[in-house]
Amino acid sequence: MNAVLRATPLWTLTLMLAACGGGGDSSTGNESAAAAPSDGSTATSAETTDGGTSEIAAATTAAPTLAQRKAAATKVASKDASCTSLTPFYWEIGNAAGKQANGTGGAVTSTNKAPTATTVMAVASASKWVFASTVIEQTAGSLSANDVALLSMRGGYNNFDSCSNTGTVASCLKEPGRFGGTNGDHIAAQDGKFSYGGGHMQVLGNARGLGPDNNSLLASALRSQRGMSNSMSYINPQLAGGLATTATGYASFLRQILNGSYASTAKALGTQATCTHTNGSDCTTAIFSPINQSRPGGANDISDERWHYSLGHWVEDDPTVGDGAFSSPGRFGFYPWIDKSKTWYGVLARTDAVNVNSADPKKAPYNTSMQCGRKIRAAWVKGS
Repeated sequence: MNAVLRATPLWTLTLMLAACGGGGDSSTGNESAAAAPSDGSTATSAETTDGGTSEIAAATTAAPTLAQRKAAATKVASKDASCTSLTPFYWEIGNAAGKQANGTGGAVTSTNKAPTATTVMAVASASKWVFASTVIEQTAGSLSANDVALLSMRGGYNNFDSCSNTGTVASCLKEPGRFGGTNGDHIAAQDGKFSYGGGHMQVLGNARGLGPDNNSLLASALRSQRGMSNSMSYINPQLAGGLATTATGYASFLRQILNGSYASTAKALGTQATCTHTNGSDCTTAIFSPINQSRPGGANDISDERWHYSLGHWVEDDPTVGDGAFSSPGRFGFYPWIDKSKTWYGVLARTDAVNVNSADPKKAPYNTSMQCGRKIRAAWVKGS
């Protein structure tokens, strides 16, 4: 058994399955939402006296009903241009109790249908949130300085390119890097500076004992974590980007954060966050961020949003358009999130194999899914 993912009581091996194919979903999350859904309403009472007589006046702050939330989110997914322009997608929103609403959207046709909740797909960088959680839960949130640096992309391992599908965590670090050398090369001058890339988590996984693991062993170790879906598998041993799963499987992971099963991960949301804005003088420690990729003249910048990066996830806290949500969008368009209040989770699941290589970064699937997903989230929270 691998020391990293198995050496702590938080990890109990529940099922051993092959890495490929997805399998069935099994988790402690309640899919049917047996508990009453939280609608965000609050109730207060005010005590007044009149001639010695006390009167208790209950004042309730009205919140959208579940039906209103679902109608608003569905309208955005099916009508808003930011969503209808996408390849077909499945969306889901829920809370700690379970799934509360779901639907489909995008350019759905008779020959180009939307994925379902159980369609297995590569989630790319959404893998980062899952891997970070395994480290946080294993350490009960007591991370070392090195753990923090690597999980927040500030470790100086900025030469990472990709992993071959048949290798291991350790062998991947020896493969050719993006700028020559190897994936595991360390650039000391960039220590402490944010640079989004998979090398940081690959190095951390290797250091924590995952080096010998191939796809199958990584999947078995991940599924052994209490509450982790059996749909989780690896299509390559890249810890920051090699995961494949279903919308249902990833939603189960998000519910574990909201329902207290992954309490350390919930507590860590938004912590140790670093600035990532590469397009201005406000963040001199950011080297590369896919949220605002610089291009000559800036004409093709994805955006000028000022986000932060926490432990394996983004904080969408731009002062102008951000809502503070936590997210981990993937390269092919998979977009999972938890709202700022830690009440709601959401998944927008799709695969866009065409625009992933577009010369215009504004068309990048992770960006376009985020733009649509953020509007669905806002509609849900407001109920309109």
